[in-house]
Amino acid sequence: MSRCIEEILTGILTRNYPDSLSDAEWRDLILVARANSLLPRVASILLNSVDCDLYIPPKAHAHLIASIRHETLFHNQVINEVKLVKTRISGVLNRNLIVLKGAGYVVAQSSAAIGRIFSDIDLLLLKDDIPRVERALHLFGFVSDTDSEYDQKYYREWAHEIPPLRHFQRGTVLDVHHNLVPIVSGRAPDIEFFLESTVETNYGVEVLRPAAMFLHSAIHLFFSEEFTNGFRDLSDLSLLLDEIVNDIDEVNCLFELAENTGFENELFLAFRYLERVFNRQIPAHIKHGFKQPLPSGIRLALADFIFGKVLAANHRLIDVKFRGTAEWLAFVRGHLLKMPFNILVKHTASKLWRSIVKSVTGDVENRHHVQKRDVKD
Repeated sequence: MSRCIEEILTGILTRNYPDSLSDAEWRDLILVARANSLLPRVASILLNSVDCDLYIPPKAHAHLIASIRHETLFHNQVINEVKLVKTRISGVLNRNLIVLKGAGYVVAQSSAAIGRIFSDIDLLLLKDDIPRVERALHLFGFVSDTDSEYDQKYYREWAHEIPPLRHFQRGTVLDVHHNLVPIVSGRAPDIEFFLESTVETNYGVEVLRPAAMFLHSAIHLFFSEEFTNGFRDLSDLSLLLDEIVNDIDEVNCLFELAENTGFENELFLAFRYLERVFNRQIPAHIKHGFKQPLPSGIRLALADFIFGKVLAANHRLIDVKFRGTAEWLAFVRGHLLKMPFNILVKHTASKLWRSIVKSVTGDVENRHHVQKRDVKD
């Protein structure tokens, strides 16, 4: 290829459009964008931007139109689901429901909602409200997505959320959170700082204000152990940055919130890889707003090795040397961030043992779960 397809994709996502694309480049662009869950976003930008005069061949145009139709249908379904859930649980809440991440972008009509497709709806509640909410959701048709006693214990004692709840008919998955990172990590913030950083939407639910939304997106990305959608998540951050970069109140809120909750490092990483992967220019008044010492030396070099590779667009057409090594290091790093070493060893041993049992006996637990659902249906 004469041009790197990742550079073309990144350019479109940041509205630095190429003058033209060959048929082969259009094919590769669609393949890579789809593999990274970004085809609807690329389509929305190319077809709806008044400053884009890039010629789109008919075959490529058909793919883009189809992806936008899928996005529109999906977003309408998400909004309807959020409104239904709010109706069913509002009577047992002590504060308004907060919608996070992808669903939050959609109901907030954020720029990060452009072309955003996701697998579940994330909710943030007061921890004391969760038992009543869970009962109300059970009555509404949502059941736990796991029957494993170990998984139930893991979520309820160590994590920042209860086990995912899936609607037995519609298949909608809800992730009900009471914090943003696992409690056992020792990094879980005083959630009141985020609860006080919300705005109401037109649908009667709340979302995080733009600064808090950006910080949460950075936390979610750089606290992770898997980066299948890392390039897409970095694209989210690029769009969210546009909403705060010229608003001094939001910028001040961003740094104050990061300092108060102990996530200045994640904020630094977000800025650094927006620059290094997405070629975003971060204004000096933002880059110099940190108060704590920032990563440097070997620590920074290791972060650059890991995130420079795992945050690249993921497709066989994009050659990223040592990506597998970087993914393994990221996997280990993410787990060590989420739980102390002694718990990590116990957790890993338990998962390995269950995997061995399933390989020998078959997935009896899940087969039994499926049989129970078939009887109900």
